Amino acid sequence: MFELKYAASVFFSRNVAKRSFTVAVIVGTILAFINHGDVILSSNLTATCWVKMIATCIVPYTVSSVTAVLTAVEQRKASQNQQLEIVMFIPAVGLASTT
Repeated sequence: MFELKYAASVFFSRNVAKRSFTVAVIVGTILAFINHGDVILSSNLTATCWVKMIATCIVPYTVSSVTAVLTAVEQRKASQNQQLEIVMFIPAVGLASTT
């Protein structure tokens, strides 16, 4: 089951927001120059162009944040499974040693 409360806490955490913002600025700037470089260099930026460039930065922010959430959820599940395996293994060892 996907843990929405945990995922939201990771998505909105300070560390993830900070890292995602850095990624968005770097990747968004590169994408803005790729998509709108001619308009930027000619200084003919319109309001529409600014909106498109800001939207271009939202995409890498979201991708970075979602990747962080999926990684954190995956690691949490792996940790829980490992703990479950240890709990299941300990009684088995106890039974095997008494036989």
